[in-house]
Amino acid sequence: MSENIEGIFDSALENQRSVPETFFLDLSADQTIAQNLHQSDEAVKRRIRQFMESTNSPTQFLFPFQTYGNDYDKEVASDLVNGRIAAIDSTDVLPITDLMNTSFYAVGVGCITSRIRHSPEFVFTTTHTSYTKPNEIADNDENLFSLCDELDNIRQTKGSWATTFREYQEREVAIACESQTVLLDGPIFTQNLITQHSGRELYSRMMETGKRFIGVIKDLGSSWAISRWTAMSLEREEGFVLCPIQEQYQRRFGDIRSIHNWIGGLSGQYVRVVYRPAEKAFAFECALEDLPYAVSLLRQDASPTINHEIPLLLETVDSHLRGSNNSQAIQHSFYTEIQRNNYRMGVDITNERNYR
Repeated sequence: MSENIEGIFDSALENQRSVPETFFLDLSADQTIAQNLHQSDEAVKRRIRQFMESTNSPTQFLFPFQTYGNDYDKEVASDLVNGRIAAIDSTDVLPITDLMNTSFYAVGVGCITSRIRHSPEFVFTTTHTSYTKPNEIADNDENLFSLCDELDNIRQTKGSWATTFREYQEREVAIACESQTVLLDGPIFTQNLITQHSGRELYSRMMETGKRFIGVIKDLGSSWAISRWTAMSLEREEGFVLCPIQEQYQRRFGDIRSIHNWIGGLSGQYVRVVYRPAEKAFAFECALEDLPYAVSLLRQDASPTINHEIPLLLETVDSHLRGSNNSQAIQHSFYTEIQRNNYRMGVDITNERNYR
């Protein structure tokens, strides 16, 4: 691996060039840059496309996005009109805010259907966590560096707890809502929740509801590598079923018996799918048996916003959350409350830019 990295770095050094401009790069002045990059990417794209066209299994295949699932169009249209499909999204009401050993966080989850587009239901939850128990700090007999390094390491390794907490709250609302079909912003299954015992219990409860869950992935930038590569190789109005989600996570967590066994015991088979309705590609997850229904829903409820053809229900609940949330003011209020109790702590955690 280190030899490969060294070769990539050597290639970068070979292709370097001085730029006379300051804080501006006129890349159009050298058209060979874009041409070389395009040619290199096209070679990869052609090979991936060959793989995609040659596969034809029940859990991996190309399909026409505009016609697949047409048999469900009437059912989906009726469900949309009658409010039987809910969309759920969330936002940071108080972004994760660190003191020394403690972090505070608050999340808001919104839920709408076509019947309540203009009056979404909101659920707000606040929490805090400590990275190390106070009595363990008091009993620490190591030196200054050891204690501070330990606190920093714990803080870094648990940095995703707020995201995991938000994902948990979204799915709690999904379970509680009355709709039989639920749209989630992002994957149904997340690595954050799967690696937590409480998260796996939550998923087991979700599966027991018998509801139809569809997770829509709006941005593929941080998605699985196979999602990004196959999405780039899709033509307009095409979709591609990648693989069963369970298989992907079993490969990922094959050495952790508790997670591997839990995934293998999940009822139903869920798949990850990439699709390109127009120019931009997206992805979604659903049960394999719900795939035709999900494609019909994504097609019928697509937002008219160019290059943002996600379900309009998800776009609407996201707009409500952003429009009604003033997280900056809430965070300032939090800092003020900290300053009332410990002025120095309050001014220390306040961002330097706020004093300008």
